[in-house]
Amino acid sequence: MPWPASLLVRFLCGTARIRQYPGQLGPAYVEENKPFIFAVWHSRIIFAAWYFSFYPTCAMISRHSDGELAAATFKKLGMEAARGSSTEGGMTALRKLVQMMNQGLIAAITPDGPRGPARRLQEGVISLGQLSQRPIIPISFSSRHAVRLKSWDRFLVPMPFSRSSIVYGEPIMVPRKLDAATKEEYRIRVEAELNRVTDLSDEMVGQPKT
Repeated sequence: MPWPASLLVRFLCGTARIRQYPGQLGPAYVEENKPFIFAVWHSRIIFAAWYFSFYPTCAMISRHSDGELAAATFKKLGMEAARGSSTEGGMTALRKLVQMMNQGLIAAITPDGPRGPARRLQEGVISLGQLSQRPIIPISFSSRHAVRLKSWDRFLVPMPFSRSSIVYGEPIMVPRKLDAATKEEYRIRVEAELNRVTDLSDEMVGQPKT
């Protein structure tokens, strides 16, 4: 399954007519050799898998059974995987991501995965920002013509040749030392920015909000 899945991802997203906003924020970080953390909601993972395949990336993927196909597909697309989630192996995966970022890779994480609630940011991405001292950049994708699965996150499957969007949020740096209250403030801040760019990506192409 991983090989046909990777080909399907490349076809669905590679034929899209994409508009990026604002400009080339993410690629600019890559060109300056500044590893960072991309945070994207689980529902947009198809576009994310395609997008991250163009850059040296390590993605955090759960150890659950539904993560097996994702990990194998990401590997076919040329990415590394750090296996873990908020419910199992999370800290081990975060440490691996930090190691790979120190080697120059981008870290990609779906902070509402693997089981939700949808668009509710779990604090693992904040911990990753603390440990790595790299900025968190919320990012989202959408497509005018897409299928919404009846899953917990209303998973978005873009249709080929559709008008699509990529929206970058403001980079957010998390201090290394945080008390519980301040950590929650950063969690809320990153969640709000990720929801903002997700709504904006939908608005840009006329996709109904979830």
